[in-house]
Amino acid sequence: MLKSPIYLIPYDFTPVAEGALKLGLDLAEANNGSVYLLHIVKKNSEKIYARNQFIEVFNKLADKEQVITNTKVIVGELYEDVGKAGDILKASLIVMGTHGAQGMQKIFGSHAIKMINSSSTPFLITQGKKEVEKIKTIVMPFSFAKESIQITTFAGAIAKKFKAKIHLVGWHDKDEWLEGKTRTNQIVVRRAFKEMGVECELVNMKPSKDYNDQVVAYAKEVDADIIAAAYFKEGILPTPNSFIQGMIENEYQIPLLTVNSEELSVINSNFSFQSI
Repeated sequence: MLKSPIYLIPYDFTPVAEGALKLGLDLAEANNGSVYLLHIVKKNSEKIYARNQFIEVFNKLADKEQVITNTKVIVGELYEDVGKAGDILKASLIVMGTHGAQGMQKIFGSHAIKMINSSSTPFLITQGKKEVEKIKTIVMPFSFAKESIQITTFAGAIAKKFKAKIHLVGWHDKDEWLEGKTRTNQIVVRRAFKEMGVECELVNMKPSKDYNDQVVAYAKEVDADIIAAAYFKEGILPTPNSFIQGMIENEYQIPLLTVNSEELSVINSNFSFQSI
């Protein structure tokens, strides 16, 4: 039986998926939750082979990890059904490994972006290097767009659980009206974290066209364990998806916590959330 919170992990039997499984297990153990491994095939004839692979994966887990781990193979479409599974299971997080964007994916958006875009469940995306059990520092970029702060609740929940500190890195603009909206969002976020009992620090960056690089460089400087950034189609930068894609592929392989903000209410409304 699944114990809440539930961590859904799209699993393709690669080393990257193993890294996501490690993150999911760390979170489940820390929160008395469970892990749900999901493999999606294109036809029924592929299900038996996948199930046998899951037996091998399961047998390699420690006894305490086996107790909280569930596996499932379904026939379906990866981009659509991962999000649907998250909704059906009422998953707290979809923990997913990524192989990055290659070739034409860099133009049209990676597989990860497509899945985020079709789901209302928050994602924790990893390239397989960081361990959740060591979370002490979270870097959260935000901008003048109200959607950019809709990751606040989820980032705050993780920070509170692990007693981590959140560094707020605001996008600045020479336009006074946009800069004013950024300051308003900053006030909303800081107030929310204060009410949650989460420590946060404001980081002042100079206006720059290389905000993406600034955020990643700062995350490296403070040895961030997670970058928390909301996904929305317009993005923080003018090029659609470019910012969130850059966070997913960051060169230091820092996991990204993100959520499709267009599926959520504004941060200061009364929407509820499960424990992360």
